Amino acid sequence: MISRTRPRPRERGFTLVELALVTGILALLLGGLMVPVARMLEQKATATTQTTLETAQQALLGFALLKQRLPCPDIGNTGLEGTYDTATNTCSSAAFSDPADASWGYLPWATLGVSGTDAWGKRLRYAVSTPLASTVSGTFKAKVANSNLIIQCTTRASASVPSCFSGASLITPTDKAAFVVYSHGKNGRGAVSMDGLTTVAAPNPTNPANSDEIQNLPDSTAPGSTTISRRTFVSRIHTDAANPAGEFDDLMVWMPASLLVAKLLAAGQWP
Repeated sequence: MISRTRPRPRERGFTLVELALVTGILALLLGGLMVPVARMLEQKATATTQTTLETAQQALLGFALLKQRLPCPDIGNTGLEGTYDTATNTCSSAAFSDPADASWGYLPWATLGVSGTDAWGKRLRYAVSTPLASTVSGTFKAKVANSNLIIQCTTRASASVPSCFSGASLITPTDKAAFVVYSHGKNGRGAVSMDGLTTVAAPNPTNPANSDEIQNLPDSTAPGSTTISRRTFVSRIHTDAANPAGEFDDLMVWMPASLLVAKLLAAGQWP
């Protein structure tokens, strides 16, 4: 008896049309997944930076309790506090310090023993009410009440800036902050890397929509700069470039004079 082998049925593969359809569906699925993943990563970076800022705030408070003064900003790339000049009553350099108002620069992270960068690898900024950095013994407590850094919601007069106006009145969280620490956020405009070599271009000063981020870049050489403008900082809800309020993503913490007094009192160092 002769056995015959039946021919195998031809195996049918994907056609080009079917492959294109599958590829398109996978691309849509992956694209849909990437958006929430990117948003989650951004939220994580923001939360990490906020924690870093709060840690720096506590370290500065501890420094004040131990030293009976606040550190001068770092204006170099060492992470160490600047030097207070008792002859001029300024920190490190008159180009970065106003005797009765603010001194600004970078967080002296090495002096404080904390991280000096945000989650995007950019250095944290720091400003202090200059008299509180005086190294003259016995003057700190008397000067705390005169802390005069201003934290306001916006520099703009437009009510389109979210949550910055109560009626026609601009919201100003405090005009008596002892110090402020902040990050330039994800966009990093005006920020510097830890190695001091990589800088991100500052916002365009001719565009009014950039005024809030520019306010957080005190510069004694800028046109129209005053001692009041150099001790005024902006903290508000984040908005993107498409928002009428303009792009803003800076993150900030500060220490009101009243809270600093309360901390000194709790530590038995007040009055």
